[in-house]
Amino acid sequence: MITKRIGILFTLLLLMLQGFAQTKPDSVFRFSLKQSIQYTLAHQPTIVNAKYEEGKADAKVKEITGIGLPQINGSINLLDYVQIPTTLIPGAFVNQPGTFIPVKFGTQYNLTAQIDGSQILFDGTYIVGLQAAKIYRTVSTQGFDLANVNATSQVTKAYYLSLVSNWKLQMVKADANRLKTLMDNTQKLYETGFAERVDYQRIKVSYNNLVTLQTNMGRLLTMSYKLLKFQMGMPINDSIMLTDSLQTIPINPDVEADTSFKATNRIEVQMAQTNIFGAHELLKKDRFAYLPNLILFGSVNRVNQGASTDFFSGAQPWYPTALVGLKMNIPIFDGLQKNYRIQQDKYGVLEGELQFNTLKQSISLEISNSITNLENALADLKNQKENMELAQSVEHDTKIKYEAGTGSNIEVVDAETALIEAETNYYNALYNALIAKVDYETAKGTLLKNK
Repeated sequence: MITKRIGILFTLLLLMLQGFAQTKPDSVFRFSLKQSIQYTLAHQPTIVNAKYEEGKADAKVKEITGIGLPQINGSINLLDYVQIPTTLIPGAFVNQPGTFIPVKFGTQYNLTAQIDGSQILFDGTYIVGLQAAKIYRTVSTQGFDLANVNATSQVTKAYYLSLVSNWKLQMVKADANRLKTLMDNTQKLYETGFAERVDYQRIKVSYNNLVTLQTNMGRLLTMSYKLLKFQMGMPINDSIMLTDSLQTIPINPDVEADTSFKATNRIEVQMAQTNIFGAHELLKKDRFAYLPNLILFGSVNRVNQGASTDFFSGAQPWYPTALVGLKMNIPIFDGLQKNYRIQQDKYGVLEGELQFNTLKQSISLEISNSITNLENALADLKNQKENMELAQSVEHDTKIKYEAGTGSNIEVVDAETALIEAETNYYNALYNALIAKVDYETAKGTLLKNK
């Protein structure tokens, strides 16, 4: 019996452990650049907050729309006249001309249940204000789009930094392994008397420097991954693996043949246009304030009066009242307030137009600078690649000469140093070219389309 219970308990424990294993989330993610951007647009705090702002704007539009719908309110008033009001009536009513007789009218307790309603029939400021509220929603949507562009740019640069850092680390590892082999061979030659101790020591110094560089590059790669996860809105403790490679990233666009730019591609231009439209709507709203507005209203109430608070026994009757009416408000004179608001609105339109023109010029300059930077970066990348390939060839030939006994270890160390420097220069040029490409696409307003 005890053995059976132990078996059942053991089975339940296994099932629980399997359940925990199945529900434990996988914290290792494999992302291409496109997938990283998709994750960012769903989790990055700035994007999420911009989405919240868009939702707030939508709710604000609905709130303002509600002003033009029927407004209905109910109220209940209970009055206790501790002293019933006194009214003076002319004494002529009771054959006492020239005098006033105090008389108390009413009851001590009054209960009134009332429903009031109103409906705007015409109000020019409301009509234009509703349009302005929709502009506010458009602005929030464009702000969300701008946040997407900025986040995509940041994540793309961070992704490229991680790719280039990983490539550089692999290059340094290969350099260190190659130099380690040469150092071990030189040590054997030294031990057998075919090389001097200084030959071995020079190579070892270079190897130790490479090991230190490899460690530093490993730390840099770790930090680049953390930066990428931060930009994506991913928990820092999660692990990430990049599935794209530098070889698959096109970084040489035909700038001269690229005619994809349109001013409306830039969300900033769209926002500036919306700002001008909003300024015109505000001007229209204040001009409409000179027009009268018309409101339909109505009220229904029932009043119960008596000497006690026994309102619902039926002993005291309820007296109904109902009314409907129209109200027209006609502006006559407000101390010229509307006039000065209109003047402010006109200046607002001029400011918006000036900002729009300045923005277009700024974008043209930004595109020109991005083209120049990209062309320079690509030219430098090409040059550094040729230098690296030349340094690799020199290092290879120098090593062969040294192993054949026709070269010196100084030449080998110098060749290795030149190769490491060339690789570092190529590493920097490659990263600069990638960043220049992102800046170029951002300036042209095509960054999101190309991703």
